[in-house]
Amino acid sequence: MRYGQYPSVPHLIGAMSSPAYDHRFFDDFDVQNKRDAHQHKWTIDGPEVLPAWIAEHDFKRPPEIADAMHLVADQEAFGYCVHKSLIAPAYAKWAKDRYDWDIDPELTQPLVDCLQGVFAGITAMSAPDEAFVVTPPIYFPFLMVSGQTGREQVEWTMKNTETGWEFDVDELDRVLTNNPRVRSMLLAHPHNPTGRVMSRQQLTDMVAVAAKHDIVIISDEIHADIVFPGTEFSPLLTIDGAAERVISVVSAGKTFALSGVRAALGVFGNADLQDRFVKANPPLLLGRASRAGLDTTIAAWTHGHAWLDGLMPYLGARRQQLFDRLATEAPLVKGHRPEATYLAFLDVSACDLGADPADRLKEIAKVRFSEGNLFGTGGDGYIRFNFATSESNLDTILDRVIPHLQG
Repeated sequence: MRYGQYPSVPHLIGAMSSPAYDHRFFDDFDVQNKRDAHQHKWTIDGPEVLPAWIAEHDFKRPPEIADAMHLVADQEAFGYCVHKSLIAPAYAKWAKDRYDWDIDPELTQPLVDCLQGVFAGITAMSAPDEAFVVTPPIYFPFLMVSGQTGREQVEWTMKNTETGWEFDVDELDRVLTNNPRVRSMLLAHPHNPTGRVMSRQQLTDMVAVAAKHDIVIISDEIHADIVFPGTEFSPLLTIDGAAERVISVVSAGKTFALSGVRAALGVFGNADLQDRFVKANPPLLLGRASRAGLDTTIAAWTHGHAWLDGLMPYLGARRQQLFDRLATEAPLVKGHRPEATYLAFLDVSACDLGADPADRLKEIAKVRFSEGNLFGTGGDGYIRFNFATSESNLDTILDRVIPHLQG
């Protein structure tokens, strides 16, 4: 079978039987190995500081992913390759199996990463004198789009209620009515940093408002696989009416911690949006995903189901561990359990840590968190806490910070 012909890669890897993906598998990670491998999460500070910031987990991946990387090296597959014929069918099957979502592989565009798709979507769907909507507090690179594309940023601010962070679709209607130059919107779905998942009815209502005002939604669904039991995730393109006004960007990067090997996919509901996207972004501007990125991503989406099914109970236990300890040992800290992602957005404003609490905690507790004010409106006094690590490492992090969360 010739290398490079889908589905040759999945057939050539993963011959070994998969290990049991249980508590022991996900607890087993080597801190020194991560530092020796120059992983950004673990080397941005000295060894005295523990990381709980960047959205990357610490867990071993399915062995088929490493097999795919070794195969690239063994076959010296370092030249040009056909991108869409490799990655698109793999994601189409993953999406069908996980979400019952039917994707036409032809209505896709390989990307280097999801952020590239976000920026390219805004430039394709709006002119420089037009505007786009963001939903703060929001993944902070979204707040860089305005300055780097020349488009005006308009805010549809989330509301922090007793039951969690909420999207008020009626408020979106008012925002769009008051800002007729808006032509597009950026959505993190599931939401980063709050971990909120919009219900299918909310998504339906949002698409209807987008149709009323004739805007296009660029939906970053990189966290879609990390959704906890009791919450239903619906890909936005499965909503009635979304095909005409939604571009989704997806990646295995957050689920499998593959962001360093660079591969993502833009997914379209119709050819018109795809044509607009591609024509506005010449191939040299979009670049090409790496061969290693393509093959490891295909391996993840082909062989990663059992691994992900084992990961979610483990992450659920770490979420419980975090919120149980905060409730009993640091009751001044407020926050909603995320419905998705492995990120907790925590209000530490009552803990006397100053205007930059994450910076202060790094100084006094030797743990790095993401600063809440980086996420824009609504983020002051917050930290974003990544709890996707081993049980023992999470306890060590909490042992360090809880004494400083007493007010």
